[in-house]
Amino acid sequence: MNSQESFGTLIPDPLKKKLQQEGVSFAELRQSSSAAEKLVEQIYRYWRSGKLRIERNWNGIFDQPQNIPYSNSACLLPDDRLYLESSNPHQLWKLATWNVNSIRTRLPLILQWLKEHNPDVVCLQETKVEDPLFPVWDLQQAGYESAFFGQKSYNGVAILSKHPIQDVQHGFRNGYDPENARLIAGTVSGVRLVNVYVPQGQNTESDKFKYKLNFFAELIQEIQAENNSDRSFAIMGDFNIAPKAEDVTNPEEMLNKVSFHPKEHALLAKLTETGLCDLFRKFDTRPSQFSWWDFRTMGFERDEGMRIDYILGNSVLTSSCQACIIDKGAREQERPSDHAPVIGEFIF
Repeated sequence: MNSQESFGTLIPDPLKKKLQQEGVSFAELRQSSSAAEKLVEQIYRYWRSGKLRIERNWNGIFDQPQNIPYSNSACLLPDDRLYLESSNPHQLWKLATWNVNSIRTRLPLILQWLKEHNPDVVCLQETKVEDPLFPVWDLQQAGYESAFFGQKSYNGVAILSKHPIQDVQHGFRNGYDPENARLIAGTVSGVRLVNVYVPQGQNTESDKFKYKLNFFAELIQEIQAENNSDRSFAIMGDFNIAPKAEDVTNPEEMLNKVSFHPKEHALLAKLTETGLCDLFRKFDTRPSQFSWWDFRTMGFERDEGMRIDYILGNSVLTSSCQACIIDKGAREQERPSDHAPVIGEFIF
């Protein structure tokens, strides 16, 4: 069921025509529905996408109502009048990235999350499953086709989409690191997507840290070849690098350690200098907004973590981005991944 059908089925027929002509107050619309919570969610979705116009007169204070644009902090008031912009051709498109830390272990949670959030595309990391065992059928039943690149017990990346996935690429173009399933790319709805799982690095004295730096240098070359300024492009995933001090619990303690090392920051800066924007930070500049928390130290319960999962978009995609959030609710569920999804919303 698409968002328009969901919205329509939640509104009584007598109000549908009023929405397009004379408008309906938020209070009346909410009270008229037997599924008010779902309806409110759809109202916000339509408002974000530009399909609903909200007029506010502050309970009669202003003779001429104000048109209220959507923002991340927006909220609706009972007397707000809603108008359906039926002629607006724009569509809301939702893109997410999530390190699921074993897709088979996390499958019930993933399926429920897909049902609740209804994203158009989800890029997964650490699927930890060989390709013949990837849960294609389960995801098809949920309305998603899959492109995947996996291996037993480690790594693994996948793209799930409600729309056709075209031009799928498994691994790096130049053949780098073929034994590790850490990169997959594809095109969905005209958007070129690169999904990556960057090595963690273990510690700065290890060969795994050298591998991480080499991997990232190869990744920069890959993105320089992929990022075409004429089309929407994003690279997303688990980068295993916290970009700035506000993205870790204790920056002084983390400095020069894996995931917060100057060499990593230099490479990340070089990647973003190819014309990429950290979409989450476009909308949310608050410190301590994490996407990963260590199970071993009860990091989530202590609110100690790092922001190492993000979506980087080029200027074409960034200009259409309306919101980007970290969904901590997924981390609160039973048997969660140690990562939370990052969700971007776009208007095309």
